[in-house]
Amino acid sequence: MDIENMKAAQRIKAGQAVRTTGSRTVTPATAEAEKFHTSPFFGVALETVSRANDPVKVQISGVFTLRSLGPEVGSVPRCGAVGINSSGQLVRATSKECVSAPNWIGDCDASGTVTIRPRRDTRLNVLDFGAVGNGNTDEGADDADAIQSALDCAMRLGTTDGSVVYLPPGEYRIKKPLVISNGCILEGAGLAYHDETSRILADVKAGNFSLSQFGIGAVGGETVYCAIALVGYGTGLAMRPPRGRGDYAVLRQLALHSIPAQGMPAAILQAPQMDGIRVMATGACIERMSVVSFRRHGIEISSSEVAPVVNASGVQIRDCRLTSNGQNGLDIGSLGNDNASTMLVMNVDASSNGHDGICDNSRLGCTFVSCHTAANKHRNISCERPSSSYSVYLGCYAEIDAPAVFKGPIAVVGGDMDITPDSTYWGYGPVRGGHGPSALEVLNNFSKVQLYRAVSGGIDIDKGEQKTGGILDNGIPSKAQGYLYEAQNSGRTGGVEPDWNTTKWSLTQDGTPNGGVKWLCLGKLEPKIVTSNILGSNVDSTIIQDIQSVTMDGKLQPAGDSLFRTQVQTDPPAIKGRVAASLISKSSFPPMYYQTAYENGPFPGALMLPEAWIGNYLYGERRICVVTGGNPYNTRVGSCNFYRPGDLLVNAYRDPTDPIEIGWTVKAACGRAAADSPWVPGKHYKIGDIVKPTPANGFVYLLHAYKPGDPLDPHHKVSGPSQPRSWNQDVPQHVEALTDDNHLEWMTLYDLDVPANRKYIEPIPQRVADQKNSTATDIDQLKKDFNALLDKLRAAHLLEGE
Repeated sequence: MDIENMKAAQRIKAGQAVRTTGSRTVTPATAEAEKFHTSPFFGVALETVSRANDPVKVQISGVFTLRSLGPEVGSVPRCGAVGINSSGQLVRATSKECVSAPNWIGDCDASGTVTIRPRRDTRLNVLDFGAVGNGNTDEGADDADAIQSALDCAMRLGTTDGSVVYLPPGEYRIKKPLVISNGCILEGAGLAYHDETSRILADVKAGNFSLSQFGIGAVGGETVYCAIALVGYGTGLAMRPPRGRGDYAVLRQLALHSIPAQGMPAAILQAPQMDGIRVMATGACIERMSVVSFRRHGIEISSSEVAPVVNASGVQIRDCRLTSNGQNGLDIGSLGNDNASTMLVMNVDASSNGHDGICDNSRLGCTFVSCHTAANKHRNISCERPSSSYSVYLGCYAEIDAPAVFKGPIAVVGGDMDITPDSTYWGYGPVRGGHGPSALEVLNNFSKVQLYRAVSGGIDIDKGEQKTGGILDNGIPSKAQGYLYEAQNSGRTGGVEPDWNTTKWSLTQDGTPNGGVKWLCLGKLEPKIVTSNILGSNVDSTIIQDIQSVTMDGKLQPAGDSLFRTQVQTDPPAIKGRVAASLISKSSFPPMYYQTAYENGPFPGALMLPEAWIGNYLYGERRICVVTGGNPYNTRVGSCNFYRPGDLLVNAYRDPTDPIEIGWTVKAACGRAAADSPWVPGKHYKIGDIVKPTPANGFVYLLHAYKPGDPLDPHHKVSGPSQPRSWNQDVPQHVEALTDDNHLEWMTLYDLDVPANRKYIEPIPQRVADQKNSTATDIDQLKKDFNALLDKLRAAHLLEGE
């Protein structure tokens, strides 16, 4: 039955949509806006009734005979869904007066004839807004207005139910850009290689894809052309995107193609330089999409600090295929990177594009995970932006002729890529090709000594765990601070710090008498180097760095052919705070290695890494290098802040035909410091720092060690309130003498800035010349021959003294 006789619950006008309120009782659909699209309709009243309980005829199905909506004004007449306005009167889904979507009273044809069939959806279906979806066969079709009407409706509703705009399987031809609104989700039927999928076809031959027609003018000085735009202008500006900000919008499960193809191979028709998707918004997400054959980039993410200000950070691109585009498959920041950064790109395939597969010009870096690139015409991956950016590439794969290029503080972890020889980056794992430290082993060995935590209720402890005390909540140091304890059994602490017994090999009970943990005091926690062994060795924990050389094809040299090695000194007499550094003799790399020393006495759990450089060196404590000429004062490679007894200067092989000096040695303790490095009271210095007294006295003072028994945290070890009196000009100075200064111990050195002290530097002799057998025939001549040999040994520093 199409018409039913009902009873009115209140006044009802003819043509109003109604809902049921009970058995055969209806009320007009004029409730608050939220119920317009959440509570289903029953039908349409065919007559006006003025009082409650009056009978009223309601059409519940079939062609609505009271009136027609007429053709759609200002657009091509389309079939579509019918909703209601705020008065309950019937309107097209495309009307801005419609407040019930996606709750429909029925449908209408192109002429506006309404068929009543109430239905309530959970998504906005573009077919309800007049989309046809047959664009692959109908060149005259244009579904852009219908899809945009659905997107605009989602923005107007601003509800969870109305936030998803759905494209059923089909080919949707568009001739103008689609602008995605704030938080809206444009969703297809899935990305698959069969007919049952959703494709948007950007008709660049017949369409106009400039965003200026939407009131979005030049962004960053550039007119924007694209098929889909997500635009989010900066807050606080009078200028706003006319369809709402595109921040946190979502595109998913559909294909986007340019027709005719504009990318690889290029079509005969060359449309304006346009992108498939242009992201100029924050937090957008693009997933399970293919973007194919656009003249410029498949996906372009850019920002601008030129009005209108656009921020494009926090974007996610996942499970996408970007192929056969004229320039880059994915481009980040090439058209403006002021605020384009911190994005996540995961499982993206960018192949067969005209320039780069992935072009990363983000300002602050992005993270790329399991991305695949292949057969791009320039680079599979290009990351050559200024050094202010930091990106991470994790498990990415690049193949088929086009290499990747990385320049800057970039981390490449695992994966398989051919990399250009001029690339510089930090690489972890067997990354193939390129220069730089691209074969470093990543380890995470950390100090086994942790601070004891008095947590309410206690915490579980394993046998063998080692603890020391820290600073209590009241700011008072724990009694255990400076002592080391080892758990003798597994158990749970009592939640309150125990009364530690600081006698070596004594026991302290922690927790309940029948449970808890027994702690064995191992004695004082002596200051020592604490390292994480990052870039180290899992065979020898004292090796901090053991970086192997890499051939041009990316293969590692044998383990014995390391580039350089840094190792903690453990054998006596070890110097506090020192690391031993060495060059492996078999290395074919230029033997230049620079190393700063550790501070000694870090607190338990501190992360200590060496500072090492290969190449030009601008500052630091010491170096081991080859000197090829000049002297420590005028040679760029070979001069350093200071030398001291026992420092090693590596010499190259001397060519007997080349008279150039190749090194120096230190005849006596000496040092060098800048004129602007006076001693300062209450300052934390690092091991190896050099200071001058005030006034200058011809000597400098090197921080030799921190005094034992003082605070474990090096930053609490500071100089005293006044300069040591022993540094005064009228006090005799003794080279290598140690001076106590609060928590510090300084060593006295000659000041090489004083010309008179240059005598303490001398060239390193190569070797003692061959000693011929003595032909002495008497004791005096034999004595002279023997003394001549002793002089040569002393000159080679094989003997000391006169």
